[in-house]
Amino acid sequence: MTGGTAADELFPGDDPTSAAHRARDWAATPLGPVESWPVELRSAVRALMPSRIPMLLWWSHAACANAIEHGYRFAPGAITTPRAELRDDRLEIEVRDHGGWRASDPDGGTDRGRGRLIMARVMDEATISGTSEGTTVRMVKRLSGGS
Repeated sequence: MTGGTAADELFPGDDPTSAAHRARDWAATPLGPVESWPVELRSAVRALMPSRIPMLLWWSHAACANAIEHGYRFAPGAITTPRAELRDDRLEIEVRDHGGWRASDPDGGTDRGRGRLIMARVMDEATISGTSEGTTVRMVKRLSGGS
């Protein structure tokens, strides 16, 4: 390293997402301290963090995984519908499920639930609408640099 911590070097940048990753106490997570991460994980993080498009694809995948995990936990065989559309300089991503809405549990005691926060920081628009008929996650990112 050329100064600073391993997290400083792995998550460079002035954006809120990089700052949040640098500030995180990784040693308190199942991944452990950044210094102990396998080279493959560090390489993947280095490739993803500075690139907008792979980050957008990652969060689309995360929204689908959450829909499947939470919306269909008790409804095997149900369908999750992802949709992406490029409109001028805007990438619009929508993930819809028809499973049951489950409000987050603030006292759940698990090290989870940062998806909403990170989506809000990575995307220009991020909304989650939950009803008894299902959940829709909508994310929009302007690709021309305007935010």
